[in-house]
Amino acid sequence: MSVAALLAGFAALPAPERSLAAWAARVGTPDGEFPLIGTGTRAETYIALQWNGERCASLGPAVGPTLVGLAVGAARRRSAAELSAAVDAGLAAAAEVAVPTAPVSTGVLAATVCAARLVGVPENEMPALLDLAASLMVIGPPGVAPGHDPAAAWLALRAWDAGITGMPGGLAHTLSVVSDGLPNRAPSDMDIAELVEALR
Repeated sequence: MSVAALLAGFAALPAPERSLAAWAARVGTPDGEFPLIGTGTRAETYIALQWNGERCASLGPAVGPTLVGLAVGAARRRSAAELSAAVDAGLAAAAEVAVPTAPVSTGVLAATVCAARLVGVPENEMPALLDLAASLMVIGPPGVAPGHDPAAAWLALRAWDAGITGMPGGLAHTLSVVSDGLPNRAPSDMDIAELVEALR
């Protein structure tokens, strides 16, 4: 779906359903940085990206990259054509990732590449940025948290700007761990954090 078609899709969405409307009422503020689509209010960018990602998820995989692209591109006065190219680059980059058999959110990667293109992250620094973004990926059923992808990409870029780096090779390591699953040990030998991660 093109960015223009996606923006038209945003505009055509029905009024937010009850739980989304209540969420918007809790987080909305007149001086927020980013609109909560279809509500006439705004919110802080991170939470607005989460909310909008949930609201617009039915419109397809370009939603996350487009939302974060709108957030970072507007601040840098990028054009709609640049946004469209960045969304395409993000979706292509995520499609190239070898997805493990266990479900994992590559939407964070698509959104991160899109945002990075719009802010001008050099190509040779992109692998390190994706290693950082990998630490924010959701491991679980597809679509479990659609608002997470654009919000996590925005957060990864903010962390990157602040000089925070991820573990070298973090993306490959994350995908490898997800592919392998939990170690085959008795529950009494496992950390509580691993037990929580195993819950479905």
